[in-house]
Amino acid sequence: MVYDALTAGDLASFLQAFIMLFAIFDPIGNLPIFFSLTSELPEEERRKVAARSSLVALLILLVFAYGGIYILSLLQITLNDFKIVSGIILLIFAVEYVLGRGEKRYKTAGKPEEIAVFPLATPLLAGPGSISVVMLTVNPPFGPLTTLVIIVLNVLIAWFVLSLGSKLRGLLGYQGATIISRIMGLIIGAIAVAFIRDGIVGVLESLEEA
Repeated sequence: MVYDALTAGDLASFLQAFIMLFAIFDPIGNLPIFFSLTSELPEEERRKVAARSSLVALLILLVFAYGGIYILSLLQITLNDFKIVSGIILLIFAVEYVLGRGEKRYKTAGKPEEIAVFPLATPLLAGPGSISVVMLTVNPPFGPLTTLVIIVLNVLIAWFVLSLGSKLRGLLGYQGATIISRIMGLIIGAIAVAFIRDGIVGVLESLEEA
């Protein structure tokens, strides 16, 4: 039987997995970018974009969470190798979050359905960072059920935040959203270092056993 944090009652591991993905998703920090991309759309159309981007992000993460391990096996990449490269990717994301992600990078003219897929669904929500996290959490000490639940919860939160973005934007303001994004960047950085450390330790242990 495959180990899973939820079925084992390991709440600490479940919360760790949830926070990891939530920090990468950072729906509140993404609000300024979301509004810059949908500034010319009416409120109803903006909500449709939020729903569509959330759905596409859900599908992308599910595919990589449960199919990614087979890709790694096919390419003969170990989980420790993946932890190291995932940590490096997350560390780059963390630096971007803390120093400022550069909204201009994602400013592009396009139809609402195009904006919902790129850049909202990917890379803002289901980007390399999110994909790396779900491909790792599907393994112990987290598990497949835990991964499914954290994906669904984070997608629902992102959809809710983006759909009610105008109200939250007024409440937090641009600076408030930016501060939250910087804090998430620090959390992502700490997670990245942990991934890299665990991966290196795992590689060293496998070399000693060999």
